[in-house]
Amino acid sequence: MKIFCFGLGYTAKFLRNELSFPLSHFSGTHTSEGDLLFNGKSPLKNVASILRDVTHLLISTPPNSEQIDPVLYHHKADIENMPNLKWIGYLSATSVYGDHGGAWVDETSKTLPTNKRGVLRLRAEEQWFAIDRPINIFRLGGIYGPIRNQIEVVKNGLAKRIIKKDQVFSRIHITDICSALKISMENPLSHKIYNLVDDKPAAPKDVLDFLCEKLALKIIKGIDIDDPAVTPALRSFYQDNKRVKNNLAKSELDWQLKFPSYKEGYLDILAKLDESQL
Repeated sequence: MKIFCFGLGYTAKFLRNELSFPLSHFSGTHTSEGDLLFNGKSPLKNVASILRDVTHLLISTPPNSEQIDPVLYHHKADIENMPNLKWIGYLSATSVYGDHGGAWVDETSKTLPTNKRGVLRLRAEEQWFAIDRPINIFRLGGIYGPIRNQIEVVKNGLAKRIIKKDQVFSRIHITDICSALKISMENPLSHKIYNLVDDKPAAPKDVLDFLCEKLALKIIKGIDIDDPAVTPALRSFYQDNKRVKNNLAKSELDWQLKFPSYKEGYLDILAKLDESQL
């Protein structure tokens, strides 16, 4: 298995660490340093030789309004001509569903994104789904895990406990994202869309309250969503309200969550932090 990733960010680096070597070879692009530079503004150099032996292609670059998907903009023909390609994974987001008033959504639900990020994600998905290669789209919930979590902002008193009635979000621990990707890579299917989220959507305030309890800190004072102190950018984050189902990934990939809710996920992160400080 030879894997190449456009956009070697948090998820891709975690996946690389989870894979067995030398059974797999993993490389990817950076935006500002190294030999494999790709920032979306210009093509990746020597791309034909780089992709020649690649069997699995992971796309983790964000869309933009000028090109929609920068990888396809610069390298669609190169990807269509890859001789050994067995699998493409495109990392999308559940923002493509938009606002459903807290109702459950699945891969067959209407996609009505309410912000520019969601609109661009949906258009990029459409571009990838249109190519005649073995594409799989993974719609990710809010990602958290080691390094990327809310523990430090809670400890430092910087977390904002926003209150919006009946608001929930779907999340996913990075470990569970990578387990789903590994299963899909090992058993390649084509033209599939999967939601990768945990089992229990929850309000952001519930996560903060849980962390305060486990860290023996006082509950953070809440701020109403309509309070003038809440910036427009932060308020827009709370615009969509939906519960995202993960049944399809479980049934088709035989995917089993290690962390079915934020509670199990954060307990694991906190336990490992304690171990590292011993």
